[in-house]
Amino acid sequence: MGTMLVDTFKVLVREKGLFVWALAFPLILSTIFMFMFANLDKAAQFDPVPTAVVANANWEGSDFAQVVERLSTAGEDQLLESRAYSTWQQAQEALLAGEVTGVLSVDEHGIPKVGLAPAVATDGGTGYDNIDRTILETVATAFVRDRDLIAAVARENPAALTDPEAIERAFDGGNVTKEASLTHSEPRETVRFYYALFGMAALFGAQISLFAVCQTQPNLSPVGARRALGAVGRGRTLAVALLASWLVGFGCLVVTFLYIRFVVGVDFGGREAASVVGLAAASLLACALGSALGALPKVDAQGKAGILTGIVCLLSLFAGLYGEPCMQLADAIARDWPLLAAINPAKVICDMFYSLYYYDGLAMFGQKIALLMALAAALFAIAAVFMRRQRYGSI
Repeated sequence: MGTMLVDTFKVLVREKGLFVWALAFPLILSTIFMFMFANLDKAAQFDPVPTAVVANANWEGSDFAQVVERLSTAGEDQLLESRAYSTWQQAQEALLAGEVTGVLSVDEHGIPKVGLAPAVATDGGTGYDNIDRTILETVATAFVRDRDLIAAVARENPAALTDPEAIERAFDGGNVTKEASLTHSEPRETVRFYYALFGMAALFGAQISLFAVCQTQPNLSPVGARRALGAVGRGRTLAVALLASWLVGFGCLVVTFLYIRFVVGVDFGGREAASVVGLAAASLLACALGSALGALPKVDAQGKAGILTGIVCLLSLFAGLYGEPCMQLADAIARDWPLLAAINPAKVICDMFYSLYYYDGLAMFGQKIALLMALAAALFAIAAVFMRRQRYGSI
């Protein structure tokens, strides 16, 4: 049986057409995704607000200028990116040209002034980010508030200003919030599309088991005719073909996983080992799908391959692979019709990786693995029924 397994494995590896969909297509599509999503995650990150400052005589040496300088210091907590202009008119020109979000200045009394462009909606129109506008307004407002607070303390209790700790407590709002993450890893918008891609890649691996099953059928392949006349039982021949198919399909998925993880740079939440286990389960389900389609009676090999391609593309649609609208559709189906999502293997595979990325524990991952195994068992049972009913009057 070991010799049969090696020979079957060699036959599958030499069939180069199988690797177009099972390996080449996922690698090409993941590369396209890499360029498409290159700036998408960065767009969700905060960048310092480009700000014009009127560096005239009033600005130099003012307390507000020191605050802006501190907020413009490079580092992880940098809030502003200040750009000095000699006059208010020059700063306004930069604002109207879109070079900065706002203009900061101080009058002769040291009171800050903020100049902003008109606010616009975030539906693709021209203008500035409302969040940046709010930041600039908050900086100026907080400075005026704190300055007034110091002035009030100086009037009512001048001795309090001699205690630095008291002053610090007055301006310290208190650590009333604590940063916490509800997910295992930092959320990123793009990872779900790569996880959906794994669903398609795994299911396209069913082409391998479909081909292997067709190679065991006397009416579809000369190799199948010779095997039928051999001394090895039909059940053992099928078992070897499916095992070899699973090994080849799993190998293709591992190569795709390594490429997406280390070349594309997709995060799997530090659970690469569990991801490989999930790939093994996904490959087994694909093997079951290919065997069920390969066992269909009265359909030639090309017809079965066409049916498989149509099924995979349709299931991938409802897994959200084809863009944000499709992802929203997949989420809506999972929310309103969970049973439909549960019987879609592409969606289950996508959610399996999603659970590794977002959940602290592995309970949800285990549920997805169990669901994949249940679907695989059902497909293997269907394949067995079709296989048992096939009889050949002549070879």
